[in-house]
Amino acid sequence: MPDWLLEVMLPSVVFGGLFIMWVLIPAPEGEGEPDFASRLRDRFRK
Repeated sequence: MPDWLLEVMLPSVVFGGLFIMWVLIPAPEGEGEPDFASRLRDRFRK
């Protein structure tokens, strides 16, 4: 495996995993205005 592939794939996998967890973890209830992750989550559920 070339070294550049690891240098490209590792940050992509880490960032992608954190982004998916950020969208999937529910936001705390009780806030009047939905945050960006809540809007993304609602868009994906439709």
